[in-house]
Amino acid sequence: MKALSPLVFLTMLCPALTAQPVIDLQNLPQTGDVVTIGRCSDLIDDAALDASAGAMQTWDFSGLSEFSEEQFIFVDPASTPWTADNPNSNLCGISWDDAYTYYILSASSLEQEGNAIVIPGTPPEDTAKFLFNGDTERIIELPYTFGDAFTDDFSGTYSAIGFVGTFDGQIDLEVDGYGTLILPNATYPNTVRYHFDRTQNNTIFGNTNQTSKEQWAWVSADHRFWLLLMEINDDGFGTSQQVWYDKNPALAGPTAVADAASTEPSVFPVPVEAGSDAYVRGLADGQRIDLLDATGRIIRKLPYGSTIIPTEGLAPAIYLLRSSDRNGRTVGTSRLIVR
Repeated sequence: MKALSPLVFLTMLCPALTAQPVIDLQNLPQTGDVVTIGRCSDLIDDAALDASAGAMQTWDFSGLSEFSEEQFIFVDPASTPWTADNPNSNLCGISWDDAYTYYILSASSLEQEGNAIVIPGTPPEDTAKFLFNGDTERIIELPYTFGDAFTDDFSGTYSAIGFVGTFDGQIDLEVDGYGTLILPNATYPNTVRYHFDRTQNNTIFGNTNQTSKEQWAWVSADHRFWLLLMEINDDGFGTSQQVWYDKNPALAGPTAVADAASTEPSVFPVPVEAGSDAYVRGLADGQRIDLLDATGRIIRKLPYGSTIIPTEGLAPAIYLLRSSDRNGRTVGTSRLIVR
């Protein structure tokens, strides 16, 4: 556990600031979640971000410049190609660039067990894999609130294009602020921000290359997933930046999920035999259905109002059913199981 910064320590002395939002398991993504994000071209002002730490902050990012809309999809690891490499994971996140991250999610932490991405090229394509088989990486500890901090060491092996190496590193995280976050889509009170520095040493053939990441992330006590993320990456050869925000945050917790389920579409029969039709119930007027595979790719697009899903040509697997309105906004998700 690292020492708190003077700013955080002094702010915590004020008794008026005891009612702080707390981030818990209910605020993390769940299997079946599809998150639509807006990637932004804004440059990160790390000095301004550091200056905006503390209690009762107002972070105004209403003017973010979005250049593309992408998605994260969260699935059962058993439905993915590298589940055998990550036997302890219970959640897999798939990003828009087909990177798979395998998580161990519990009431006490979110840990990374491994990640993999296909290297584009002539088939058969190779895979780059990082397996935290020495010591998993603890990304966050739960629950957390303003003033919390931790340091975690991790290690493992990596492989790509026939070569195998080792890696080790450290993540140093501090929950350095809370308040109200203003984004282009909405204003979010009860928001907590954390800031971490991460270093990783990759060694192969006796040569070591160090990479680093500095990240600021905002999470709402009332929603699931990250509302806003900013990070600066250094791969040892140069730096890059990434800024994105959640365009339609899901409400937090199992209660919110249960409430939403009454208005989300459902599929029957469960499972459906390959080659037979599946049917959708609960689809509202003006909504349509997309069918996605485990990689997050859309493999079927149904017309607006259509409630019949033909499964001819689909391999036995678990598919994600996503309903959206005429503005393209995701309004619900369900699962289609083909056997």
